[in-house]
Amino acid sequence: MPIKLDSETENLITQVAAREHISAEQLIKKLLSDYTITANDNMLADMIDSLPDLPTFKGNPLDIQKAMRDEWDYCRNRHNSQY
Repeated sequence: MPIKLDSETENLITQVAAREHISAEQLIKKLLSDYTITANDNMLADMIDSLPDLPTFKGNPLDIQKAMRDEWDYCRNRHNSQY
């Protein structure tokens, strides 16, 4: 699929490709790949920012994990002691 570029853009692509020692096609593929990765990272960050602020997960992650394990152990021990 041919793409029409103005001469300034075409010259810039040619110069950058030459400086990077790659073809113009390789440069465009690399730039699109980098753009896609950045866009995906930004989408993930936006999604994380939109998550609700849950008080359950506030604090030190290791302390939260230990508290959850302790709760599971307590529940398991209570259940086992009934039999």
